Amino acid sequence: MSQDNCLALPQFNVVIVGNGAIGLALLENLLQRQSLNRVVVLGRSANNVSDDKRVTYVTFDAEDAESVMTAATRVKESLDRVHLLINTVGLLHNQHQGPEKRLKALNSEHLQKAFQVNAILLPLLAQAFSTLLRHDDPAVLVSLSARVGSIEDNQLGGWYSYRASKAAHNMLLKTIASEWRISHRNVAVVALHPGTVYSRLSEPFLSERYKNRVLTPAECASSLLTVIGSLQLEDSGNFYDWQGKSIPW
Repeated sequence: MSQDNCLALPQFNVVIVGNGAIGLALLENLLQRQSLNRVVVLGRSANNVSDDKRVTYVTFDAEDAESVMTAATRVKESLDRVHLLINTVGLLHNQHQGPEKRLKALNSEHLQKAFQVNAILLPLLAQAFSTLLRHDDPAVLVSLSARVGSIEDNQLGGWYSYRASKAAHNMLLKTIASEWRISHRNVAVVALHPGTVYSRLSEPFLSERYKNRVLTPAECASSLLTVIGSLQLEDSGNFYDWQGKSIPW
């Protein structure tokens, strides 16, 4: 791990956005590191899974810009800088709507909700945490994307809302990275595909015939942090999978 990487610092602070399966697995992994100073977990509920004094839980609504800004203000009360901000929030389905396999299944309300969660949240987080990420130490802004959000890789179609919202997410991240090369010179802004992970998001789509490897949340967290631990500033604006392999936009 390079000394120019945030995870190689003698002490580092982390903000994990989302307390689902991947978010909590990341928390568990990071708490095993003595160099972790503080970690703040943002979620819909204060899901206190750890009584470690380094952990702070802050509730927020991913679909409410004011709530995102308020959460950042709460973080600023205890931290003067953030070295790693990782956004794990994503929406593939809910109790009312699943991924659309055909155009006729497309619903404008679900499409808008997918964009709100999967795309719009990212720039809101970048706005809200801009000052906490702008400092002299190496820092990383990571947002979880999905391979199906790759326009070039789209060979099968379907999954309209999820594909489109993740593609929009990727464009927003690429644009933030371009601007921050000037304004946030020590921040790498990167999209990561976590792979297929056993979670509420993926569970309805896994079967004995599923061909790809399925990771446990712990395996996913370990892999993602290995990739994050290898990132350099020149990687900003790129899209990688959980193995560190580049994905086309």
